[in-house]
Amino acid sequence: MDQDALIAELERATKGREPTDAIVRRLAEPGADAAPGLVAAVGTVSPSALWGLRDALRLIGPPAFDVAVAARTRADEVPDWRELGHVLRGFDERCVPQYRAALAHPVKEIRHQALGGLTNLGEAAADALTDVIPFLNAPDNSTRYTAEQAVRAIGAGSGPVLADIRRNGPARMRRHALTALAVIGEADLLDEPDRRALQRLIRVKAALDSPEALPAHQWIAVPGATYEGLFEAMGLHDRIPCTLSMGLSAAENDSVDVTDPDGTRHTAYRVFVTPELDGWRLVYANTPLAPAVWKYTDVIERVSAACGQAQFFAQDEHSDSMIWAVALDGVLRRRYWRNESPEWVGEPMDWETPLTDDPDYDPAEEYAPNATTEADTNGAAWALSLVPEDIDEDTTLRGHGWLAISRAGVGHTAFAGALRI
Repeated sequence: MDQDALIAELERATKGREPTDAIVRRLAEPGADAAPGLVAAVGTVSPSALWGLRDALRLIGPPAFDVAVAARTRADEVPDWRELGHVLRGFDERCVPQYRAALAHPVKEIRHQALGGLTNLGEAAADALTDVIPFLNAPDNSTRYTAEQAVRAIGAGSGPVLADIRRNGPARMRRHALTALAVIGEADLLDEPDRRALQRLIRVKAALDSPEALPAHQWIAVPGATYEGLFEAMGLHDRIPCTLSMGLSAAENDSVDVTDPDGTRHTAYRVFVTPELDGWRLVYANTPLAPAVWKYTDVIERVSAACGQAQFFAQDEHSDSMIWAVALDGVLRRRYWRNESPEWVGEPMDWETPLTDDPDYDPAEEYAPNATTEADTNGAAWALSLVPEDIDEDTTLRGHGWLAISRAGVGHTAFAGALRI
């Protein structure tokens, strides 16, 4: 059966949800001779049949990779380059040399797809590590992000190779190796001069941060002008500069169990303080602010005593529970809490609307005299400081963020997970 007939058979099988393995093997049997026709068919078949073509090209291996790259170079011959991108990212470890060569291709899309293909290969792409790491310092965000994914996929086992580059060169690769060590969370492999270099790198990258929407699940807000006092008030140690990406990735693994020399076990927590955003610093401490760990009213009272004001916000969309609270100069000023029945503490603030002004107010219902309509966390945040989800390019960003730890001597490398810089 000729190739066109086999492709038609593949279409029928996928539409009928029939097994396609045998058809894929037959498409790949001619080897390199089959590749041009299969590549030319990309974009002309249904999405489900496309995966069969991709699998056949994958079986052919390096010759099919070369045909796909050549077809992209002559873009007018490719029905749909986006579909061909899926093909290029799908080759196996036999094509690591081809992926490495593609990283130097003059067409940006090919370089980008090569990074994606190496990411899919993971540890099997270890030989391409030194070809990938220069892209960590690429001028555009998309390439840098894709390169970071590739470095993480290759894995922390590459740490010794990167550390050796830092110590022994080649010189042109040292900066990229430093960035890679930060990406995979292997800063403990650095000596003291390199640690200082890493801090300089983070400061440079933090200076390039742009405002972006932040999580709105649970946070504290403090004035940017007086935020320094929060570190002592919250009992935080070992603070280091960080980018927004670092801070948000730290929140994914924000606790670690540690053992003292005498065998006593403790849990240490990692806290992210954002850069100043429209005059406010936001503090993300997801696990520590759980009621079983830190009582949030105590925390914001301590922080407000040091910073003048502190606000706490939490919302759980699943249970429809809401909390917003404000402390001034060490004293809780106002709090709203709702799980099933709402509760208000303190006198209403100037911006709150009395509940009696609500058109749906029912005089027959029994409400506390200090009840208001301000039951929404984001609404309170909008009136008091800023809403994390609303942060965008119009938000004024100043300074850099900080990562700090709730227990002295633990160190940042004790926490699981790599930090995205």
